[in-house]
Amino acid sequence: MRGDRVSAYVWTWLGLLALLAASCASSFVPLGRLNAFVNVGIALAKALLVALVFMHLRRDRPIVRLVAVAGLAWLALLFGLSLADFLTRGP
Repeated sequence: MRGDRVSAYVWTWLGLLALLAASCASSFVPLGRLNAFVNVGIALAKALLVALVFMHLRRDRPIVRLVAVAGLAWLALLFGLSLADFLTRGP
């Protein structure tokens, strides 16, 4: 059991390093506005890896997963309200 857990941590660490390299490499590729979307996608993949492996959401009880999803929903609501406020302001 312990060897499986260590193996998962090592693979997650290697995945995070690969995503870090992809994030750094994307800064050298001139993609214009698409570069921001690519980097947000990479950041979401990193956050998903951390949440599933290091926060143990993959194997935890459903109530813990529900709380994590509720936190993400609350964050999305706050970002949406902030964006709506920003977009409705005049110059």
